[in-house]
Amino acid sequence: MDLKKQVRIYAILLIVVIFIAFGITTNRKVASEITWNILKLPKLILFIDTDADVAVKIGNYYFNVNNEGAYDLEKAKYYFNKALELDPNVSDAWHQLARINFLAGNFGDALLEINKQIEIHDDGLMSSYYIRGLIYGFMDEHEMAEKDFLIFAEWDKENWAVHNDLAWIYFKNGDYEKAEQISRKGLDFNPNNPWLLNSYGVSLMNTNKSASANVALLKALDEAQKLTPFEWQKAYPGNNPNVAKEGLENFIEAIEFNVNLLAGT
Repeated sequence: MDLKKQVRIYAILLIVVIFIAFGITTNRKVASEITWNILKLPKLILFIDTDADVAVKIGNYYFNVNNEGAYDLEKAKYYFNKALELDPNVSDAWHQLARINFLAGNFGDALLEINKQIEIHDDGLMSSYYIRGLIYGFMDEHEMAEKDFLIFAEWDKENWAVHNDLAWIYFKNGDYEKAEQISRKGLDFNPNNPWLLNSYGVSLMNTNKSASANVALLKALDEAQKLTPFEWQKAYPGNNPNVAKEGLENFIEAIEFNVNLLAGT
């Protein structure tokens, strides 16, 4: 018999022992937790414990939340939807579905889902406002995006990403002064952040402050070149970890383009 198959059979037998030891009717959560840690068999877990929070946990595993799991968006989506079947008001499921549709470019669906999350849970998960800001930003709803980003920024005043995305919205809107101000504000808390330095640099470039823009962009390039693919992935949770190296390379190339663009002006 194949060794893997043998191990699997022994593991299932171990689960049977666990059921007997803990009592499947009175300690389902303990049994399902141990089963998940040993086997990672989601359908078996939900057979043991038909709980919406368990389904969300499985979805998070396939969404590679905190870089602790597999990355399979179809499976993640399936289990977040399964969680909502079990409990339409379960925490985080609408939020995570919105993130998945956002990543797929399905902004209309993502907006409906994140609105549902906020309608049910209000500020129970503040990052929902940040996600909605991103969705509005990609839909070119600049005013709505700014409103949501500002709500999140008020809650997390030193968050570099929301300062950078506010700068992105102002830049898209042609308000380079505001983009400069908000990226500089973010740099007060994150002085070596390459994303903020790049945003600050291009904002300065568009307000005819070439010398300062050059300093910011060269520093952005230096800091970006220090990043590892893992650090890049942490900055873009939910993205496929397999493209982190390529994403980092593209970011560095974009900063190099800005440096060369400024040199040619």
